[in-house]
Amino acid sequence: MKKLLLLALSFVLTGCHGYPEAITPVEGFEIERYLGRWYEIARLDHSFERGLEKVSADYTLRDDGGVDVINRGFSMKKNTWKEAVGK
Repeated sequence: MKKLLLLALSFVLTGCHGYPEAITPVEGFEIERYLGRWYEIARLDHSFERGLEKVSADYTLRDDGGVDVINRGFSMKKNTWKEAVGK
């Protein structure tokens, strides 16, 4: 059992190493320009947003330099807000 867990963990960790060969990160990207609240003006059909109105995304800078995002939308059918949190 321990060997199987170790094998599975090694696959997960090696999959998160570096960038794919054909991908190069954007240079000079100014994350500060994108922080804050963004409102939806057009939509691709994402399952999270289906049936929602007043959709927005809030981007905040984390202490480690990464970015947190909270996507929100209001369901008129259920009369509730729905959120998805990511980083």
